[in-house]
This record gives sequence, structure tokens and C-alpha cells, in this order.
Amino acid sequence: MMPSNTTTTAAAEPPLRSLVTPGVSKRTDFPLRPASMALLVIDIQRELTEIDEVGSDYKNAISFPRMIANTKRLIEAVRANRESRDAVRGGSEIVFTYLEALTDDSRDVSLDYKLSGGGLSNLPHPTSPAKFLPGISPLPGKDIALPKTSCSVFLSTNLDYVLRNLNVDQLVVCGQLTDQCVESAVRDAADLGYLVSVVEDACGANSEGSHLKGLHGMDGFARRVTTEQVLLELCNNSNVSSSANSDECPSAKGTVENELYPTSKGKFGISIPEPSEYRRRESQGCQAAILRSLRAAGVKFLRYAIVDAYNTIRCKTVPLPRAFDLLPGRARVNSSVSWDGPLDNPVSIAEVCFAGLPSHADVPVPAANLSGRNVLTLQPDLSSLRVLPYAPRTAMVMCTAHNQRTKELSPLCTRGLLERVLLEAREGMGIEFCVGAELEFQLFRPDTKDGLPQPIDGTTFADSTSLNEQEEFISTLYDQLAEQDIPLELVHAESAPGQLEVVLSYSSSVMQLADDVVLARETISSCAKKHGMKALFLPKTSMMTAGNGLHLHFSFRDAGSSLENSFSDPSQPTGISLRGQSFIEGILDHLPSLLSFSLPTVNSFRRKGPGCWTGSAVGWSTEDKEVAIRVCLDLSTQKATNVEFKLSDATANIYLELSMILAAGMYGLKNGLKLRPPMTTDDRSEPLPESLLESLDKLRGNDTLLSLLGPELSTAYLAVRESMAQINKSIEEEVMNAFKKA
Repeated sequence: MMPSNTTTTAAAEPPLRSLVTPGVSKRTDFPLRPASMALLVIDIQRELTEIDEVGSDYKNAISFPRMIANTKRLIEAVRANRESRDAVRGGSEIVFTYLEALTDDSRDVSLDYKLSGGGLSNLPHPTSPAKFLPGISPLPGKDIALPKTSCSVFLSTNLDYVLRNLNVDQLVVCGQLTDQCVESAVRDAADLGYLVSVVEDACGANSEGSHLKGLHGMDGFARRVTTEQVLLELCNNSNVSSSANSDECPSAKGTVENELYPTSKGKFGISIPEPSEYRRRESQGCQAAILRSLRAAGVKFLRYAIVDAYNTIRCKTVPLPRAFDLLPGRARVNSSVSWDGPLDNPVSIAEVCFAGLPSHADVPVPAANLSGRNVLTLQPDLSSLRVLPYAPRTAMVMCTAHNQRTKELSPLCTRGLLERVLLEAREGMGIEFCVGAELEFQLFRPDTKDGLPQPIDGTTFADSTSLNEQEEFISTLYDQLAEQDIPLELVHAESAPGQLEVVLSYSSSVMQLADDVVLARETISSCAKKHGMKALFLPKTSMMTAGNGLHLHFSFRDAGSSLENSFSDPSQPTGISLRGQSFIEGILDHLPSLLSFSLPTVNSFRRKGPGCWTGSAVGWSTEDKEVAIRVCLDLSTQKATNVEFKLSDATANIYLELSMILAAGMYGLKNGLKLRPPMTTDDRSEPLPESLLESLDKLRGNDTLLSLLGPELSTAYLAVRESMAQINKSIEEEVMNAFKKA
């Protein structure tokens, strides 16, 4: 019989590792369990963490003070938790790791540290040991202190051995630098089988970019948490949380004021704003500067613009003084605005305008399942802000659409869709795309003959006559594009009467290229009007002449790599890298469905067919203008440099089209698709859809592209495009309607 004065202990909890179900469990399924957790504090020591009291940069004003304050809170909470637990159960350990050599001359430090120079090649040592900070130092006999001589604590100490002896399977990591020693420790810990939580506001880095880069690098190895979240989990899963006195719970104490932090330069106190507050103030300052610059340039109006799913540019204009009213400290007393800055003025447009209205009339298509009741707010992308040279009192900024209550990106926003695709490519697949565009259009006289518009000339491909006669127009166009930072690479006459092609420079910024296409189209139309002409981008203006296309060029490279192109590989029989081949095959695999985005009108399909230099069957070849997908060679090296997508025209929403084409190529990359053999010009074994309705039918069966669109946008797009396809106007009617609007 057990003596009456002996207390019983709860049954030991099963190891967390035993609770993990492969392929099902997530890191977020396992909140901290004090009995099996340890706090790992990395390299917060006086030699590395001194703050410049007059420094105003990110490190001195934000990162390190925040890290120090929050690490103190974590240490206090874990110690309080440990003291509340009995020795048998254990848990809530604290491990301090710090840089200190085993020899006075640092000859034992890692080769990497020796090569890094500075303090890393001459670490604190036994004769002059490392110094800790007040409130962030190990308690003798209570905490564990491990000196290290390399970036990762797991490589130059016996930390793994110690943690396993302590039955630790959850590791909470804080310290510095986020993108170096912290990231190395987190990755190694995850590989060794620990469930890791990295405390993002208790880690420090030299710049915000480095901090975010480090956090991103740990996303696949740890869960990101905040100090508040750690404190709350400790309270919820410990004896302390059940105490009648809530003050005993560290998280109940609220934010701890910073103590004066002593440095060699004296004592000082600093107020540490939260990261979101810091970014908000920075954003407000930038926006105020932008507004003042616009005013100085004579701008009176700010135009918020989106492109709807059917390629109509929809805008609302805000007078510049109204934006100034929203500057912090200048808002009117009765203003209810709660947005962060003047350019975040909540301009709104009904969601039906994004995907529920056909391009020919503002009449909602019922099957699109959208209405005017729900409203989306426009969030400007300041990188797209341009003063319009053809409307010099106006600046225009491209926007994304957001839910007015939650501010989440709307699934109907095509610009936002492209952002998502590019993010997945960069962060999910480690690649970045480069894109180029060739935009064709025809110039017409302002009057008609026999009821039909007349081209400005009758020249043919690359005819110098057109360039001579339209030099003033071309010169004005060049100047106005340059004023908007839209680089023009080439201009030449095309095959149809009055037809020109402008080539926009190949760009590693896909979003900027998409914006440039939208703005170039507007600029071309305005320049034509200025010179007494009308510019039409219709795919076909006559069945007897060549059509107007928007040819797109694609390549990719490894994200962050100095290598310009990952598309070429001379060792391959095709001259295309294996990844490049998979990218092309992904596009070919989805090509019949893709035409519903790249050739989105009935008129678009009039431009497709044998002899039209667009391709009429699924296939690819090298430097063959009669195939749908053409691999282009460098003129000097004869290496494959990019792939040209020819079945596209300017009636397409460029954001939506790019999203779908790139996603199709990424599908090929993810699945390692093998590229089919090149086709011959007369190969028609896999014909492409002959009409928009046929292509829409293909899209309905394409789960990959529909899942990317999402249920709301896919439902609306299919319904409205089918409705528009049913209105099968003659080409003469289409030309006249476009001519009247131009």
C-alpha cells in the first residue's frame, strides 16, 4: 500500500512524435507542451547585440530592441513555468547558445568563420569570455549554456544529445541573426526530428529584408509564432494558467516596458513600435511624398484603375485635394475614414463590374451569379503609378480588388490572380519568369468610305513607306511611352494596310509588363487621336487582310540567380533544357482550353488558321512561324532563348491570360512532362478548337485551370464569355462599333 503522504503524478504524456500522422498532421496541430519543450536563445550576447543609441535604421531602432524585449519576456515566462512544475515531470528548459572559442586564438572555430573575418574569426574565448545582457543570461545550475563555434549550434555542440536526455521534442527558437544562425538551427532541428516554433518578433536581423528572407527560409521547417502566442500557449498548458491569480501567468502581464539597456555608449530608453506600425508610418510618409510630387507636377486627379475579366479598363478618379484630406493629422473632423494612408482611400466598385458584365454593354449576365449588392475596394499598387502624358493633369495607378470588410484579395481580381501565380512560381517552385510582348494594331482615317473605315495606308510588311509617313505619330508614341517608363524595343510595319507592330522590351517583372501592355494600348489610342487617326486592336478588321495579334514570349530562371535564362541547354537535342521542355509541354497540354483566355472573342478565332502565322493545331517547333508555340533562337549564338505564344490578341485580359499560360507551364514543370516531338507545318493530327464556344467547352473539362480560377471567377467567366459568343456579329459590325468608340 502506498504511504498516505506520497503524492501521485499524472501519467506520462505520449511523445509528440508518436502523435504525428504522416501526410495528415500539420505543425500547427501541436501547440506547446511545457513538459517537453525548450527555449533556445541564440547568440544574444554583448559582443554581437550592441545597439547604437543614435541609430535610426531597422536594426537599431526596430529589430534588436524588439528582439531583446521579447526574449526577456519569453525567458521570464519559461522560468516561471519551470518553477511551477515538479522535478519529476521536468520540462520548460532554457538553452543559451553563444559564440565563444575553445582556444584563445580561435584556431578551433569553423572554416566559414575564419573566412568571414572580423569578429567571427576572433571570437570571445576562455581568457576573455562572452558577456551576456541583463535579463538574457543563463542562471547557473538552472539553465543550460553551450558555447558554439559555427553558424549552426547543432554542428558545433552536443545540443541534440542534451535535448534528447531532457526528453525535449518541441523547440522554441529566438535570437539573431534571423537569416543566419537562427535559420541554420531551425533547419537542422527540423531534420533531427524536433517540432520547431520560431518566434518571429523575438528574432533580429540587420535589415527588414534579411529578417523576412530568413523567416521565409524557415517556413517549410517550423511554424511561425509571436511572443504573445508562445506566452498564451504556455499559460493554457501549464499549472500557472490555472492559478487563481492571473498575474502569475506571464502572458497576462501585457506588454513589458523596455528596461534601460546599458551599452558601452551609456544608457538609453527606446520605444519599440510593432512591425505593422513601423510599416504603416513608413507607408504614410511615402504616400505623402508621392502626393506632393504629383501636385508639384501639376497633377489634379488620381485615377484608380482595374481591368475587368473581359478587358475593359474601369476607373474612378479622385481629386488630389481629396487625397490630401486623408493625410494623418489632416483628416476632417467628421471623417470616418479608418484606412492607413491617403492613397488607401477606399474607392470601391461593385463586384459585378469585375466579371459579370459583357464588354459590349453594362447588362449583368444572370448566369454569372454576380450582382451590384457586393462592393469591392481598390487597393493601389504604387509601383504602377504613372502620370498620363496624353492626360497630363491625371495620374493613374493600377489596383487590386479586396473585400471591403476583411480587406482580403477578391477571387474576382485578375491582377491579384497573376500575383498569386507569380508568388507560387517564386516561393513554391523557385523560379522567376521573364516575359515580352509584341502588340499589333491598325491606323484608320477619321472618316469612312462607302460606310467602312479606311486604313491610313496600303503598305505591307516592313515597308518603309509606313514608317516615313507615320514618323510624327511614332515619335510622339515613343516619347509618351518613355514618359511612363515603358521601354520600346522595336517598331515596324506589319502585313495589313495601316498596320504597325510595337515590341515592348523583354522584362523580368511580369506584373510591370502586364501593366505596360494596358498602358501602351491606351497610349497608342490617344496618340492616334492626337494625329487625326483612329487605332484599332481588333483581331480582324477584314477577312481579306492579316489580323492584329499580341504575341507573348516566355522564359524563366532560378529565383535570385544571376543566371539569366534556365530555358536553354545546348546539350539537349532540342537545345531546350529539360525544365524548359516540361514548361512547353504543360502549355501544349492545356492549349485548347487556354484559347478561351488568349483568343476570347468570336473575332479572335477569325485570325486563326493555316497560312495566318498563328498555328491551327497543338504543336511546337523551332523558328517556325506557322506553329502555335514557336521556340526562338538567339541570332548570334543560335541557342534557344524563349518560347513564343502566338495565339493571342489584344482583346484578352493580359493579367488573366498570363496567369493561365504561366500556370499551364508550371503544371508541366511540377509533373515533369516530357515534350512531344516538334511538328511539321502540315501536321494537323491534333487540331485546335475552331470557335470560342468550342474552346469554352474544353475549359469546362479542365480541372487544373478551373481550380486556379476558383468557383466564383470560373462560373462568371464561362457564363459571360458564352453569352458574348452567342452574339455573333458580322465582322463589318464589329469594325464599325470599334471605330465609333476609338
